[in-house]
Amino acid sequence: MIPIRAVGLMTGTVLDGNIDVALLETDGETVTRFGPYTLAPYPPALRTLLEQTLAAARQWNFAGPDPAIFAAAEAALTRAQAAAVKALVEREGLSLADIGIVGFHGQSVLHRAPQPGRIGATRQLGDGALMHQVLGIPVAYDFRSADVAAGGQGAPLAPVYH
Repeated sequence: MIPIRAVGLMTGTVLDGNIDVALLETDGETVTRFGPYTLAPYPPALRTLLEQTLAAARQWNFAGPDPAIFAAAEAALTRAQAAAVKALVEREGLSLADIGIVGFHGQSVLHRAPQPGRIGATRQLGDGALMHQVLGIPVAYDFRSADVAAGGQGAPLAPVYH
């Protein structure tokens, strides 16, 4: 397979204030070239919104429908991370058409690890369809939910990486 450029995104649950953005080339199995990366700060208003969202998530605790704040936070977070992708790509003299895929982890707002006899639960914010609409690039997203539903810890890529 001919290598493609991929952009990966990561943010911490602790809200350190940054979006980690990295560009690499891959043939789908191995990294053929590591590229540039950046730490893109969240706008202050978004960080405040995410702090409020985390507080709402703790009160919600997986009981009942999602709190209303989740939708607003998810849209704002997705747009901020899409802007971070665009900024890195353009800073490197590339266009969005040069990128083959974006890996969009999203933001964990609540996570409960599995216990013996109990499947875990996780709630991730990140709208892959919206990111695709904004950037026009294929987006792989929500890596944790299926792993947790299958009895995992919600870190399906960590064993491969480590």
